[in-house]
Amino acid sequence: MAKSRPTIDPEKQARILDAAMHQFAHHGFRDTKTDAIAQAADVSKGLIFNYFDSKANLYLETVRSTYAKIMAVADMSVWQDSPDLEEMVKRALRYKIQMQIDYPDEFALTMQAYAEVGNLPAGLRTKVDAIWNTLTDTQVPDMITPILKRLPLRKDVDINTVINMTAMMTNLIGEQAKKMIRDNPNIQIDDFDPVMAQVMKYMRVLEYGFLDPEANHD
Repeated sequence: MAKSRPTIDPEKQARILDAAMHQFAHHGFRDTKTDAIAQAADVSKGLIFNYFDSKANLYLETVRSTYAKIMAVADMSVWQDSPDLEEMVKRALRYKIQMQIDYPDEFALTMQAYAEVGNLPAGLRTKVDAIWNTLTDTQVPDMITPILKRLPLRKDVDINTVINMTAMMTNLIGEQAKKMIRDNPNIQIDDFDPVMAQVMKYMRVLEYGFLDPEANHD
């Protein structure tokens, strides 16, 4: 006989997901205890398993709901009217850093999930990988493509190459920002000015190359 699904109390479900987000963000999948989630959410451990069946399913739903929340509040127009790639990345990174300050647990979980995906159980790893692939394949191009289409790219440069290079660079800077926020929870956006200055150096090399156009390269 098939197991009947429990009636979901949306308020309790939200509390569980919020508590799980905090625990998974700070302790990772393997070290997080469902007892701690139950205590923080003020529900029984049994209710968690009634709602989510397993710790793995709870982790997956927590990651999904966290990404959905971030994308729901993100305002891409902040950078999509940028005049060039350098300005776009500067605006986007400042906005992302401010979002990390405003939503610390949400961004901590996204970083944690990305960092530990290789150590997750096989079935869970495949599903979390699918979330990352969806983000990479759809949302990152959506954020960057409008600006790139306005720029005079060389005929031998594929737009997807530029998208991938930009994404790799912003992920690297995002890791630096994550460490700074972890080391100083009261950090302010102006404290990231040295990081932003380094980003601008990277972007100039990406956009204009690193060889002197007037030099003899024979």
